[in-house]
Amino acid sequence: MSTFTTADIERLSTLLSDEYELYKKIHKQTEEQTELLNKDDIEAFNASLDKREKLIEQIKGLHQESAPLMQSYVSFTSGGKNYIKEIDRLKKQIREELEFSGKLNETNIETMKNKTEEHTKRIDEQSAKRKGIGGYAQSVPNTPEVFDRKT
Repeated sequence: MSTFTTADIERLSTLLSDEYELYKKIHKQTEEQTELLNKDDIEAFNASLDKREKLIEQIKGLHQESAPLMQSYVSFTSGGKNYIKEIDRLKKQIREELEFSGKLNETNIETMKNKTEEHTKRIDEQSAKRKGIGGYAQSVPNTPEVFDRKT
């Protein structure tokens, strides 16, 4: 059985707590992104994605430090005992936050796809209209005497 010290417990709890707070921020930003998509505010949406990416980078850094401690914790609890309620609670909260944010993010992705298809369709329609107008404009004679003549 692996040893898992009080200092390890405290450090892992701190890291997991920090990760959880960042995941809550990601969840909040994902909700804001939903609103921005509904408003068609693409610039603000892209800025929000950039902010979320910075949060993800912070989580990666915390996770790099917490992963070895988590492995020690798993070894420590492998016999079905020695569970630490605080760590298990934080793990559960993180998992729940990831599930909520993941579902909301999937909805946002689907919304973006639909909006992209809608905008592409509009662009195609406008392009077809311009081609029609262009054909009409070519059939009009381009002779200055027609326009310069005074009646």
